[in-house]
Amino acid sequence: MRYLDDVDGVRRLADAQVPVADQFVPLTVWMTLVIGVLFTIVGFRAKQRWLLFWGLLTIVACACYAAYVFQT
Repeated sequence: MRYLDDVDGVRRLADAQVPVADQFVPLTVWMTLVIGVLFTIVGFRAKQRWLLFWGLLTIVACACYAAYVFQT
């Protein structure tokens, strides 16, 4: 089966609007921070050093990235 090569399809693509989501980066930073905290808590309580390590590493990386992004 072949797609139609019509002008209408090209016009629809050109008229499409890009969704504006200014809050995507802060939401991702906060979600990652929460996940890092959860990893740290579960790793500490379950005495799983690998989970504690990744949780702390996630918190540090998220904090550095947040400081870089939100410095303006």
